[in-house]
Amino acid sequence: MKTFSIKSTDRTPSMLELMSEIEDGYVVRIVRHRDDWDDVSEEFMTRELFETCMRTGYIYEQSA
Repeated sequence: MKTFSIKSTDRTPSMLELMSEIEDGYVVRIVRHRDDWDDVSEEFMTRELFETCMRTGYIYEQSA
C-alpha cells in the first residue's frame, strides 16, 4: 500500500493511502489528523483525478 501526503494550508498533516486499484481508478483512504481525533474516510478516486493531483503536486508520495 502506497502512502501520499496531501498538500494543505493546515499545520496538521493529511495522508492518502491507496487501498486497491480497480478498472477506473483507486479506492483510497484519506486521513486528516486533527488535534484530538482523526477524520478517516474511504473514497473512490478516478485514475485521471489521481494523476492530475500527482502532476500538480497536490499529493506526493512519502519516502520509505
